[in-house]
Amino acid sequence: MKYRILLILLFLFVISFDSFAHQAEIDKKNTLTFDTITIGSEPDYPPYCMIDENGNAVGFSVDLFKAAAAAVDLKVNIKIGIWSKIKRDLAEGKLDALPLVGRTPEREKIFDFTMPYLSMHGAVFVREGTKGINSAEDLKNKEIAVMKGDNAEEFVRRENISNEIYTTKTFEEAFRNLAAGQYDAVITHRVMGLHLLDKMGLDSVKPLDFQIQEFRQDFCFAVQEGNSTLLSRLNEGLSIIIANDTYEKIRLKWFGPAAEEGVTAKDVARIAVYVFIPLFLIMSVIWIIVLRKEVRRRTKSLKEEISRHKNTLEQLRKQKLLLNEMEKISKVGGWEYDVQTGTINWTEGMYNIYGLRRGEYDPSDYKKNTDFYYPEYKKQIIQAFTNTLETGKPYELQAKLVSADNEKKWVRLRGLPEIDNGRLVRVYGNLLDVTEMKLINDEIKERGERINLLLNSTAEGIYGIDLEGRCTFCNTSALELLGFDNKNQVIGKNMHELAHHTRADGSEYPESECKIFQAFKAGKGTHADDEVMWKYDGTNFQVEYFSYPIRQDGEIIGCVVTFWDITQRKEAEQELRNLKDDLERQVEERTAELKDKVEKLNKSQKAMLYMVEDLNSITAELQEERRKLELSNKELEAFAYSVSHDLRAPLRAINGFSGFLMEDYWDKLDEEGKRQLSVIRQNAEKMDALIADILNLSRISRAEMSFEEVDMYTLAKSKYDEIATDEEKQEFVFNVSELPPAVGDENLLGQLWQNLIGNALKYSSKSENKRIEIGCRENNDEVIYYIKDEGAGFNPKYKDKLFGVFQRLHKDNEFEGTGVGLAVVQRIVHRHGGEIWAESEVNKGAAFYFSMRRSDKSSKS
Repeated sequence: MKYRILLILLFLFVISFDSFAHQAEIDKKNTLTFDTITIGSEPDYPPYCMIDENGNAVGFSVDLFKAAAAAVDLKVNIKIGIWSKIKRDLAEGKLDALPLVGRTPEREKIFDFTMPYLSMHGAVFVREGTKGINSAEDLKNKEIAVMKGDNAEEFVRRENISNEIYTTKTFEEAFRNLAAGQYDAVITHRVMGLHLLDKMGLDSVKPLDFQIQEFRQDFCFAVQEGNSTLLSRLNEGLSIIIANDTYEKIRLKWFGPAAEEGVTAKDVARIAVYVFIPLFLIMSVIWIIVLRKEVRRRTKSLKEEISRHKNTLEQLRKQKLLLNEMEKISKVGGWEYDVQTGTINWTEGMYNIYGLRRGEYDPSDYKKNTDFYYPEYKKQIIQAFTNTLETGKPYELQAKLVSADNEKKWVRLRGLPEIDNGRLVRVYGNLLDVTEMKLINDEIKERGERINLLLNSTAEGIYGIDLEGRCTFCNTSALELLGFDNKNQVIGKNMHELAHHTRADGSEYPESECKIFQAFKAGKGTHADDEVMWKYDGTNFQVEYFSYPIRQDGEIIGCVVTFWDITQRKEAEQELRNLKDDLERQVEERTAELKDKVEKLNKSQKAMLYMVEDLNSITAELQEERRKLELSNKELEAFAYSVSHDLRAPLRAINGFSGFLMEDYWDKLDEEGKRQLSVIRQNAEKMDALIADILNLSRISRAEMSFEEVDMYTLAKSKYDEIATDEEKQEFVFNVSELPPAVGDENLLGQLWQNLIGNALKYSSKSENKRIEIGCRENNDEVIYYIKDEGAGFNPKYKDKLFGVFQRLHKDNEFEGTGVGLAVVQRIVHRHGGEIWAESEVNKGAAFYFSMRRSDKSSKS
């Protein structure tokens, strides 16, 4: 009987302990981040969030958050504060996350939540001996205390549990006041309340047996509303630690195993001798009655506990389904390799990524798993996994695979070792589908290359600065204008101190007065054409620039500066002003001569009578000349203004006004003046041609492309017939082999053939052997077209400059040209996804090759 009593007591104790341990074990989830974040933790919410004797944040939820973060290389800073303060800090963005937040309708309006990792039931705590509270309905007129801002407060107010609700800063304060007789009850979560009472040593406060079924709370990690990036990473981290049993280890640490030590026979004998035998005769009848009542009460409690366990199992089943759905959404899968048994376990996400079904594929052969990958990645993965087994070092790779359902994917593989007593026992990790991210990154890279190409193709210097004046980017023209060899000499440097520190007269130019900086200080564009910029070698040049602010999300983050050297333009303006002054001087001299003649005529009245007609004629002529000169002066002023307006307008003005000079003053100029005037017109026409070519280059870079199958043979032949003169057709041998069709834009490809054939005609014009050959070579994935001539050729050591804008390997007096034609050809080839190159020797002709992707017809042939 004594054994039976002790065993019954022991059984009831084990049941109650198992219920307590099971209550803390309900749910799990995950996180992931790559930067250091700051979270908040409460000091008195045991065993989930609290502080140890050293003032450090500890507890089940704190350790769980740290483990999830460590699984994804996330560093965590923890700030300790009362609940109302840290909850407000998260809402205001002062904290990045909280580890223990109950999910309620009120909080869903201000926070975003991960999947729940814990479910807790609410309980009513009263002073020992309190009567009259047997259900939630009995609390209606009672004084209820809750912690301010806690989900318990939100629950009792939402459900209108009581007419008298009081709040405290902490539950510790609420329990002390309850023990002192201040309230009728405190409502909070059962497990936390029991731990806190144990920590405080309050034996006079007890939880009531009934549960508030509506006050069952799912606990999650919480982030600020809208922080979807951090939220998805936290969910990923939770998935990892749930899959690799880290969650279970943390639960065991804080709640212990669901078992207790048994009572030995020796203990039973000692108790029987010293305690139970003397009292047995007196207490047996009373004990049996009490025991039967206790059995009935415990039986009822066990039934309720079994019901709760069933609910818990259902919750775990739902959590597993939720984990599978989260893996599908985030396209991540988890795996582990048991070193001792050699077995590999996958989560459902792994099967999804590989296009497999659980039960139809055994993942334990890791070399077989690598068969899904492209050959160049398969060897890397096997080597990395083998290296982890041998050295215990983690690995991370990016690779491309073809899934079982024939879908091509890019994935990121991670493997982490688990060391126990210096021995590798397990390797675990995850597989993340990064196909979309890879495509986006490739597109961003391609766009960046196109932008850099456009920036480096302009004649204007362009650079950007941040709010501190430091250079963030610059194009090739900016480096050349400022006399630098490479971007490393400029990037990160203060551009005002580097190139804009001094005015034209040599005086210091303070940064506070600089018009460039006014662009982002005033938030509007600025312009100047009366300043200088300084080169790397200490010389300066006159400059015109525009500065415009750069905005990101409505905020100014810097400015972009476009500038060009206007030294020659300023010199031209000065020459025009000098010419104007000279013309005015001539008018004054002619006027003075006229006055002198008038004075002489006045001396002789007779002569005046004979000369009056001539005088009137001369006066009218002078007035007309003066009017013409005034009109010319106005036109010169307008012309000087136009010079500074843009590039093409000044060129047209130079041509126009130089034409006026040739018409009106050609006989007044000496031979040198006539020669210089002719040089001005020739150079203006050449600059106009350069501008037209660069605009054509820009249009080609921006033009929309219409891809279709193009007959390259017909296109090349038609372009030769179009651009070759009759004389050239008689002198040249033009041979076109059969060319497979290409896929591309017919207009751009026509421009390509026109430029290449035009170059071949031009540079072969002085050769004895005038021959042009067009043909091709075919590979598996592309066709390489070529055009060869036997003309002047070029020095092969300069072939890297051949396709640059304005890069010419021959002088103008040898062969005309602007140096843009081959740059246009290169742009067209690059826009079709191909490459272009050239081979040559001086006076031995040149060969140009370019590759194009194969069309369906060329593939079949």
